[in-house]
Amino acid sequence: MKRILTITTLLWLFSFMGYAQNKDSLIIAKIDSLAALDSITYIDPESEIQYNKGITAYETKQYDQAIIHFDSALAITPNFEKALFNRGLVKYEKKTYADAMTDFQKVLEVNPEADNAYYQMAKIKYDEGDKAGAKQYYTDAIAKNNKDARYYYNRGVIKFLEEDYEGAKGDFSAALVIDPKHAYAYNDRASSKRKLGDNKGAIKDYEKAIKNNPSLTFSFNNLGSAKRNEGDYAGAVLEYTQAIRLKPDYYLAYNNRGSAYVEQKKYQEAIADFNKAIELKSDYAYAYNNRAAAYIKMEEWDKAIADCDKAIQLDPNYGFAYLNRGIAKEMKRLLDDACSDWNKATELGIKTAKTYHDNTCNF
Repeated sequence: MKRILTITTLLWLFSFMGYAQNKDSLIIAKIDSLAALDSITYIDPESEIQYNKGITAYETKQYDQAIIHFDSALAITPNFEKALFNRGLVKYEKKTYADAMTDFQKVLEVNPEADNAYYQMAKIKYDEGDKAGAKQYYTDAIAKNNKDARYYYNRGVIKFLEEDYEGAKGDFSAALVIDPKHAYAYNDRASSKRKLGDNKGAIKDYEKAIKNNPSLTFSFNNLGSAKRNEGDYAGAVLEYTQAIRLKPDYYLAYNNRGSAYVEQKKYQEAIADFNKAIELKSDYAYAYNNRAAAYIKMEEWDKAIADCDKAIQLDPNYGFAYLNRGIAKEMKRLLDDACSDWNKATELGIKTAKTYHDNTCNF
């Protein structure tokens, strides 16, 4: 599965686990007799031999060789469902999506109830950037088999990306009914709840995600951000720290912990964390802006302006950086420049910038 997407806000950044977390298992059961098949189609023994050779090649990532063997099996038995399906998987791995789609469609011609074929076609559509098409194929898969948590989970991811947070929450909940230990579904349902304003419910779900998978660094980070939203800054620091222990190069958690330290007025600790975030990701505009905010609290106006300059250089549409630079410039009595920055921040949708401008620049 692809990763996922990072869904961010200025100071409450959190990770979202994208697309499905596990690669599909191959259909690798060797065909020993006709009784072992889930189809009434007669399978020629030579076709079985070629199919099994294709599986062996597939398992060792010899994709071209695998296709040759699956082709041979299908030349003998054109409706050999498993050969069609696994040839489609090989083509998916090779990123020849149109050819893979053709094979999965042929699977459905042979077996209209093949929910896994819909699932694979959904993955192709997603990889091609067609979220609507992917969502429809996941819905088709669910219609054929409503007992597979993957189908609900992945459809929920798409709904989240489409900002249908209520729908996403419903799909993640359905996945959890089927698989109550699905840590990713707990994490992503929590993120949906945060978007819907249910921060306390999100905290409970992040905690369940961690209980079921204590190695999920992003869940610790997300839990820290949820606690921070509740004003529990000390608790937030503990969660961010755990995320960093699990992943020492987790620049996002350093940035977020730094923001929690600012709320606690622990400015030196905050600066140290923003420094580390920037060391790990030199083009991280958020960390520059947040370090500027800490410098403003410390009345280090020139350092704040320099950091805002860098943040704006990295992201010219970063409204909060213009807001903070305006504050620092005002403190240096550079009023015209400050008003210009607040105007720009207002244009970029930062409502507090208009308040600064109206209270300071209209006299």
